[in-house]
Amino acid sequence: MKDPYAILGLDKTADPETLRAKYQELHDLYGEQRFKSGEEGNEGARKLQELEEAWVVISSNLERENKQTSFGGDYSRVDELIRQGKYNEAQDILDSVQDRKGEWHYMQAIVFYKREWLTEAKTQLEMALRDDPTNTKYRSSLEKLNLSMTGAQPQQQAVPNNNGNYNQQPYNDQGGQYPQQQPQDMANCLSSCCCAYCLTDCLCNAMRCC
Repeated sequence: MKDPYAILGLDKTADPETLRAKYQELHDLYGEQRFKSGEEGNEGARKLQELEEAWVVISSNLERENKQTSFGGDYSRVDELIRQGKYNEAQDILDSVQDRKGEWHYMQAIVFYKREWLTEAKTQLEMALRDDPTNTKYRSSLEKLNLSMTGAQPQQQAVPNNNGNYNQQPYNDQGGQYPQQQPQDMANCLSSCCCAYCLTDCLCNAMRCC
């Protein structure tokens, strides 16, 4: 397929309104041309189909860019969804972010932890700390997660779907979902916490109770 932007006679730097206006202009032009007789009509039909295929790609890109722009790096919405137990929706927002820095990895770790994917949560916390080595929240969370994993039962692994996202539960080799695991006391304390930022506090409380 040709460059979808070139089919509109524009490039990727064009703003959304310019793209939509050009699409509508060409749609009207080719829409009339296709009803003409002979080769001219056939050419209009071909160009209209080509335009529609190009617009599917462009509109998808615009939607993805709009999601990222509206998100704006504010993780409060992700935090709110985690509080509500809406992990798929929180994951959808995280998946829409392309500039993934320390706070992104921290929030991804929270989602993984809530799904009891402790190994993946640990990896994300390590990435957050590499991005911001002086962040005490990241460091403390990683240290206490390491303690909670000591002697814990084997953990199920996160399995990305076909899009590379983590908004589905993993499946075993027989095609069925893994049963919900019952983590040990310290992990129970953490996973029962309703606030994303309770990761550190809950683990602190668990260790004080030991």
